[in-house]
Amino acid sequence: MKKLSVIVLATLGLLGSNVASAAEHSQSLAQPNAAPVHYTNPAKDFLSSKLGLSPSDVEMLFKYHEKTVLEEFRNRDNLLFGNIVPLKNTSFMPANTIGNQPVGPGYHLVNWDQQSITKFKNTLGRVVFLMNTSEFRNDFNLSLFTVKAQSSVNVLIPSSYDKFKSYVNQTAASFGNHVTAYVSNSHTGRAWGTNGLFIQFEQSGIGADLIAHEMMHGVGFAHDGIYTGWNDNIPYYVQTILSRNESASDICDNGLSKCESNMINSGVPYNSKYNDTYRPASHETDPTSTALIGKYFNHVS
Repeated sequence: MKKLSVIVLATLGLLGSNVASAAEHSQSLAQPNAAPVHYTNPAKDFLSSKLGLSPSDVEMLFKYHEKTVLEEFRNRDNLLFGNIVPLKNTSFMPANTIGNQPVGPGYHLVNWDQQSITKFKNTLGRVVFLMNTSEFRNDFNLSLFTVKAQSSVNVLIPSSYDKFKSYVNQTAASFGNHVTAYVSNSHTGRAWGTNGLFIQFEQSGIGADLIAHEMMHGVGFAHDGIYTGWNDNIPYYVQTILSRNESASDICDNGLSKCESNMINSGVPYNSKYNDTYRPASHETDPTSTALIGKYFNHVS
């Protein structure tokens, strides 16, 4: 019975295992546009209409990362989380529809405004794009040894990126590929998510790192307590690859597959002072710009 209780509580998100700190994991976003723009170029249109990316993101990705764009375009029917985007407006729930569902700790839910909806759609598009890059796949496979087999109650940790993608897509499909999202005007510095693609964000905390983390909770992955530097669970492991180190294999200072806690090299959140513009990575002085979010979304013409 004790084990069953833990499973139920973790599913409801009442243990604190489904909460991440925006103060620890912040990422600003360039102002997105209000709606997808349709392009005659099918690969660009894929980025806009399918992933929901802003015109500036579309043009920048095509200019600096055309090879990756074309790879994802060719694989557009088999992307990780590919069937949950573009998000429909029905995903953005009015505050008064929460009913008896759990609410994030300290949250005061409000109705979504158009700016927050547009920002969330564009940011989720970034997350889906990044999680389908070859770098993410390689990093995921390379350092999967850091994830504990029993780090997520009642969910088997996948043994490879391909199995991870298969699990995520099958689980998302079981929820109708539909995200249920609420927003808060509170300032707790936290985001919240739980099984069923059910997530809650603060208006000021919509960023690629947190969205990736909470989407992992949304398909059933959990973790115990707060981040301690160990990438021993899927939500923080995925978040690390996107926003902390380009390669999560850098976790051990000694380069070995096992290390003591005082040897962890976890990096720091990607929070460049230039993150409100696009800047060539070669001109970026912030050491955290090697994170995938910086590599792909930190350029200027």
